Amino acid sequence: MNTLSLFIVSLGLSMNCFGIAIANSSISGKVKAGIPLKTAIAFGLSHFILAFGGYYLGRALHPTVAGVEDWAVFMIFFIIGVKMIAEALLKKPETRVFDINSARVILALSVALGMNALLAGLALGIWHAPIMLAAFAIFSAVSFFTLSGLAGGQHLGMGFAKGVFLLGGALFLLSGLSFVLPKLF
Repeated sequence: MNTLSLFIVSLGLSMNCFGIAIANSSISGKVKAGIPLKTAIAFGLSHFILAFGGYYLGRALHPTVAGVEDWAVFMIFFIIGVKMIAEALLKKPETRVFDINSARVILALSVALGMNALLAGLALGIWHAPIMLAAFAIFSAVSFFTLSGLAGGQHLGMGFAKGVFLLGGALFLLSGLSFVLPKLF
């Protein structure tokens, strides 16, 4: 897995958080001072930790998929991408609005959004990607886009949030295809 692929994966994961942040900032009312930074750090840390957990699970499962690693990684990224696109098309961003000023909500969203990082980490483990680089890229992108979404969500609006969810799914599909297209042609 090259650096560009790691960048695309971290960007794809961050788009889910970016969309949630935009939706919560644009509808939920006033975001209290300090909440954007706390949320960005919580989302980033959960993605960092769960990517590591998935990575070590993927390393343990590697012997099971030996010889078809590319296809295993493609399937994982395909599942994440299709799930993100389906949610963007079938759910309105308004359904993803919570009281972001609550510490419990921030924690629950951190874990829920981090599940994609767990799956991405699984793929990274199967592929033996450099996990430290990947985890820091994921943490940085997720934190940056979460902070940006909460800070500017009122101006970006719900239509932009839906587009961000679609972009995240498309990035995962693109990343998955990068593993199998060279094998097909």
